[in-house]
Amino acid sequence: MKKRQSQVECAVWLTRYLLLSAAACYTFWPSIAAAWQQAIGEAHAAALARIEEPSVAASLKFLASDELAGRGTGTPEYAIAAAYVASRFQAAGLEGGGDQGTFYHTKEIQLSLMPGRGIEFASPQGQTLPFLGVLAATDQEVAAAGAVQKLNLREIPEDGEIAAVVLAELRSPSPPARAVQAILANAAAKLSARGARALLLAVDPNDDLVKNSLRSTIQPRVVDPRTNLAIPIVLIDQNLTNQLEQVQLKVPPRILQSYRAKNVIGMIRGSDPVLAAEAVVFSAHLDHLGRAPNDPEQIYNGADDNASGVTAVLSLADAFGASAIRPQRTLLFMAFWGEESGLLGSRDFAARPTWPLEKIVANINIEMIGRPEPGATKKIWVTGWEKSDLGTIMNEASQEVGVTIFEHPRYSSMLYRSSDNWSFAEKGVVAHSFSAGSLHGDYHQPTDDWEKLDTQHMTEVIRGLYFGSLPLTSGQAKPKPAAK
Repeated sequence: MKKRQSQVECAVWLTRYLLLSAAACYTFWPSIAAAWQQAIGEAHAAALARIEEPSVAASLKFLASDELAGRGTGTPEYAIAAAYVASRFQAAGLEGGGDQGTFYHTKEIQLSLMPGRGIEFASPQGQTLPFLGVLAATDQEVAAAGAVQKLNLREIPEDGEIAAVVLAELRSPSPPARAVQAILANAAAKLSARGARALLLAVDPNDDLVKNSLRSTIQPRVVDPRTNLAIPIVLIDQNLTNQLEQVQLKVPPRILQSYRAKNVIGMIRGSDPVLAAEAVVFSAHLDHLGRAPNDPEQIYNGADDNASGVTAVLSLADAFGASAIRPQRTLLFMAFWGEESGLLGSRDFAARPTWPLEKIVANINIEMIGRPEPGATKKIWVTGWEKSDLGTIMNEASQEVGVTIFEHPRYSSMLYRSSDNWSFAEKGVVAHSFSAGSLHGDYHQPTDDWEKLDTQHMTEVIRGLYFGSLPLTSGQAKPKPAAK
């Protein structure tokens, strides 16, 4: 009987406890919820405090300084820029996300210098002929002489004789650099297979190809196997095409050297036991064009392209590193080499990833955010908008700080494959570039200087990217590719 009474008393006590607990939760839940919201707000406030205009400006000014000499891939100054980014990642509390837990993802590459001397270009009688530069040379000296055969590079005949020296014209303005590389590599391979020894390429003397050929004699160029040229290419003035019937030509070999190229990668591990296996990638390319070809004292500082993007990646690393609320998913912050040479650094990461590509839920690649179009401050446009719902997800969240993420009517489709996001998208990753600028007149010119950038606009844009990415980093959303 006593045992039965004890069981009843215990049940009554437990019921009273549960009722009181429920009442307490009901009474105090608004306070608990308010406290939690306050904690979240304080965490974001701490993060945003790391995205302030003075720090944004300081990072930009250093990356775009003359001391870094345009951050050309293969130069000592690029190595200094990479070390700076790695040190900033470490200061933000990030782990190394590169090879063996370091901050670097490295690749041994070859660089080449085109011959600046020793070129012989003459008439059959030995009279020197003018030329504009050597766009390409091979590993061996090449000599050729005889009649010049004029051909269309896009319509090389499948049969018939090919002369030792072929002349072709590239109309000005020439296609984009990467398109030209592909055209010339394809044509040179066909011509070489048919017995041609050299190609004379007629261009406008003011064409960018002439500048590129001069630059390649003073600044090493990355040897890209995809666009390796099988025969030498000598640039000539298009006004001379009707005067060249027979020539003598000798082109010395290119000079090869080894270089250890470095992507820089930092990481914040996700806090959720399951979602931590997935990653969100923030990236930008660190390289630019180096020194001016005709005047080494003149520097392509690349402030907007792309010191501004790297500054955004550094600022986001600072912000997420300072937040008391840890991301549920893992965050990777990357700065790539060789974008200007054909997306080479990001392609190398995609080929040898330090994080499984199938576990990357999105790549937010940042390009040229420093000079907004008229009326477009605090606005970000996304390349390849229609390829996934990433832009829509991020736009809803970025409204928290008054930043709009949108589809640009002209550039969104046109530039989807033009930056490092494409190296990820090719592998099936949801990947887009985010820009808050314009293709201004200083693009790829020595005049792309930090003084011309709107650092307050940059600061607002980086804050928008921080808030825009929160649904991804917190695990609340996962972008989906568009249906094919």
